[in-house]
Amino acid sequence: MPPLNRRISALTLIPGALFGAVTHAAAPVQPVALPPGPPVTDFSTLFNEAFFLKLGFSFMVGLAVGYALKIAFKLALVMIGVILIGIFALQYAGIAHVDWSGMEGQYDTWASWLSLNGGAFLDFIGHNLSNSASFIAGLALGLKI
Repeated sequence: MPPLNRRISALTLIPGALFGAVTHAAAPVQPVALPPGPPVTDFSTLFNEAFFLKLGFSFMVGLAVGYALKIAFKLALVMIGVILIGIFALQYAGIAHVDWSGMEGQYDTWASWLSLNGGAFLDFIGHNLSNSASFIAGLALGLKI
């Protein structure tokens, strides 16, 4: 084997040897035992008056809107999926004929309307930035939970 190939093969073994040495040298991690206590069954301690006053009204509205949108999006996706499967089945059976090019024109019209109004919405948020930041944070949390 030429010397260059030996160097390359040796260089490929170095990271594996280092990783193996590091993983075997580390001490095993022991889990930390939590002190026993009663489970939290009263959620008023989580959402009390101080919690609402600290976060602000915009955050709470954003949280509620985000949670509602999350549920509405899921329902809308299921309904749209069922409708599309029904349309595809009717077209496959020869019962209905779908003009996909006409639907494409309707979609393009709707997409251009949405882009115009979406820009106006972003301008509105930009003018009310302090409240909008709280609202967007609440909206993101509402979509997450």
